[in-house]
Amino acid sequence: MNQNPSREVDWLIRETKSLPVSLEPLRPSEWGDTRRRLTDTVAKNAGCFDYEMTPYLREIVDCLDVRSPVRHVTLMKGAQLGATTGIGENFLGYLIEHVKTSPSMWLTADSDMAKDRMVGHLTLMIQQSGLEHLIRSSDERNTRKTGKTDVRVEWEGGGYVVVLGVRNPNKLRSTPVRFLLRDEIDGWPDSIGKDGDPLGLSEARTAAFEATRKILDMSTPLIKGQSSIETLFLEGDQSHYQVLCLKCGRAQRLKWERIDSNGVKTGFVWDAPRGVLDVGSVRYLCKFCCHPHTEDDKVKLVSPLYGAHWKPHAVAADPYHRSFHMPALCSRLQSWAACVRTYLRGWDEKAGHPKDNRAYQFFYNTVLGSTYELRGERVRFENVSEHRRHAYKYGQIPNRWALEHCGSRVLAVVRTVDVHADNLAVAVFGWCRDRRVILISYERFEGDTEQLDNPATWERLRADISGASYPSDDGLSYSSVATMIDVGYNAELVGRFIASCGDLPVFGIKGQGTSAASSGVREFAEMKTSSGERAYACWVDHYKNRWSASLKRSWNGIGLQPSPFFNAPIDATDKQLKELTVEIKREKVVKTTGQRIGWEWHRPSGARNELWDLLCYADCALEIYANEWSKAGRHLATNWTAFYDHLIAEAA
Repeated sequence: MNQNPSREVDWLIRETKSLPVSLEPLRPSEWGDTRRRLTDTVAKNAGCFDYEMTPYLREIVDCLDVRSPVRHVTLMKGAQLGATTGIGENFLGYLIEHVKTSPSMWLTADSDMAKDRMVGHLTLMIQQSGLEHLIRSSDERNTRKTGKTDVRVEWEGGGYVVVLGVRNPNKLRSTPVRFLLRDEIDGWPDSIGKDGDPLGLSEARTAAFEATRKILDMSTPLIKGQSSIETLFLEGDQSHYQVLCLKCGRAQRLKWERIDSNGVKTGFVWDAPRGVLDVGSVRYLCKFCCHPHTEDDKVKLVSPLYGAHWKPHAVAADPYHRSFHMPALCSRLQSWAACVRTYLRGWDEKAGHPKDNRAYQFFYNTVLGSTYELRGERVRFENVSEHRRHAYKYGQIPNRWALEHCGSRVLAVVRTVDVHADNLAVAVFGWCRDRRVILISYERFEGDTEQLDNPATWERLRADISGASYPSDDGLSYSSVATMIDVGYNAELVGRFIASCGDLPVFGIKGQGTSAASSGVREFAEMKTSSGERAYACWVDHYKNRWSASLKRSWNGIGLQPSPFFNAPIDATDKQLKELTVEIKREKVVKTTGQRIGWEWHRPSGARNELWDLLCYADCALEIYANEWSKAGRHLATNWTAFYDHLIAEAA
């Protein structure tokens, strides 16, 4: 028993006298402003870190404050914005010195990038900001442990960070963390072997800390439709940085180009006499008053002191998810002139299209901070509109005109059908010699297509197939040699309809992109519907390539048309013909490797393209018809001249 308790009381008073009576909270941005130091090996402006150089980062990094309710932060960004330093590194410095506790992880695309993050960024940040005295092993009994390895840093208070490449699933599975930093995620693979999606796998590491976790995703976006950072950005509140015009004071995003309804162009403009950029001429024109802002005005434009601010443009699916889009146009670390140079390396101003797709993608990704859609030229409406013919209207077959300009009368009529839940799109095409085609009819049978006895849809189509005829201006009358119905939607029901047509020439057809190299088939192949009816797989890319080239081709109205060639009636509407223009041919890229493996046709979400598909199906139907004739005559391959001669003889 202690005989002198007063000595213990005196000791306790002495030991506790120096303890603070309150804890002063610190935001991550405040830690960066007061504690972060930079050397000239990592920054042009060595010395104290200052968010005044990158003011747009302050709100983002403060979402990572442990007191903030935000749990997920997404930054889709351009290059040269200071995000790695101002967000990632400063957040870790804040954890080391201020939060102290809790496990964290910094994930990159591969082990080489992880090593660079550890050696070239995190280690330097610790050294430059005077945090080395806080780095210590959690196993204090082992004096040989320093608290730092090639992949892990531990610090006073029990916290640590593990820096890994995402292709290390074993360590991902075994490491629970509260703070997760995921870097350049658009460079990540879609899948890690049998472990699946690395984004899902890494997020699962935070499950034990769901109520207090912080997930930071940062990346320059890459390819449209394949971008993980764009997907995450769209799931958040979609915040954009707003600047205020220095003349009219109205808020707006810094956008590369705008053209209003009156044709007035705003955004970035410049002078390039004799093709050489005049660096001092680059300026930003206000969206509202066209006031020109120069590079010298950028400091004020992007400063919160002059009203610059983040503005959400959506309601996030998760209220604790903030997402930000930041182009390099706001960066004080990269000049507007440098952005223009990057643009001009990829874009041909005179021709009005990319001169180098890779260079133009680089501009989109690193300057605009946006995904790039790899595409070829789409068919323009002006081109398609020129294919209207004054010689006929819907429902007519202009054989006299066709004899002069299409090489023959109409020789075969085919009907193609695209099936939707609430309508059937039905087109009738007349084929002349050498694949010159005449659009005879194009209608939508509106109504429910789920019931085969619906008189507005399937029964109307049945009546057309069994009894419709199409008269020509030279006294001939045509019925269809084949009806091809798309089985891509509700294949079982379409199969039952085809079966109910008995011996009528009605077949299923299903569009597919490109045939397998091993199949030996380039255009179509026979198949069966789910109910066993005859159908065909149609490799539509072959036909789309053919008709996209043809639709861009012009004809002066004199003499024989080129082959192949498309003709529409004079009363074809703009809305109908625009269905031939919506698809875009874009480069196909393997996301895991970045390898470009050819081209694919892409339809933007919600765009109607039925006439485009029906034209391709009609061409495929002609190929099938010619192939059947050739097989019946025991020809080894289709002799197109003999096939057309046969049709002409039959029509005579």
